[in-house]
Amino acid sequence: MKRFATSSVLALAAASIAPAAAQDATGLLFRASADTSLTADYATGDPVPNFRSGVDVTPDGAIGGAARWADDGYVAWKAPGNMRADRGTLAFFWRARTPVGEAPFVIFRAGFADHSSWDMAFLRIDWNGHGFDAFVTDANLSRIRVSWTIPQAPAPDAWSHIAFVWDETVGVQLYVDGALVARKDQKADLDSGLDQFGLAGRVMSPHQVQSRYNFMRGSDLDEIRVYDHMLAAPDVAALADKREPSPRGHPTPPPNAPHGSTATAGTRPPRPFSTLP
Repeated sequence: MKRFATSSVLALAAASIAPAAAQDATGLLFRASADTSLTADYATGDPVPNFRSGVDVTPDGAIGGAARWADDGYVAWKAPGNMRADRGTLAFFWRARTPVGEAPFVIFRAGFADHSSWDMAFLRIDWNGHGFDAFVTDANLSRIRVSWTIPQAPAPDAWSHIAFVWDETVGVQLYVDGALVARKDQKADLDSGLDQFGLAGRVMSPHQVQSRYNFMRGSDLDEIRVYDHMLAAPDVAALADKREPSPRGHPTPPPNAPHGSTATAGTRPPRPFSTLP
């Protein structure tokens, strides 16, 4: 009995530190459509926001409803089970809501569970004053960052699709509206414990989540998704086109390609974007 008890404890401990494992064929770990609430429609971890203030649902989203983030608001979901540090894809639709200018601001962030940096930022996507920045932080506090200058600032009421993918054996890539706009090929030690992710201007950490001081700039986000691996370019383009990515190992066909053609052999027809896993 003692041996059985010890084995059970070790098994539970191993399960608690195992990386997030997707049950969905596409590798989806987390999806918050924000159509009617901020509770995730699908999550392999906790679907309910851990912190929330000043973030509500607005009906005029890119698809159905969307999250409306006030300047001093914040919302965070627990990362365990819902996001991996070693590799993944974060994708969402974003609307500035008010005109953007030269002042940079945070759009999305994810925080470490334990770290020596004051803001404990593992991942961040920003408006950098002339486009978008995105980075992940490795075990040595080095940030693998990409930056892109947008040809023309987005209109306040225009929806853009942003996707950031990372893999510690490959590097990072940034997509805007389904197109690859920046990449950095660099191996890094990214595997680490994550605490929370979501919308917060100044800090997202185990001890505080806040938007304060000069870090107050809300916007609107819709269809927030996290996958357990780097989505391929055709799958990112499918998300931007409001279509589902195909299961891993089966490349997503173009939206108008006939099923069974050479370009789509071994794949299924594109699913409507609203289909839940």
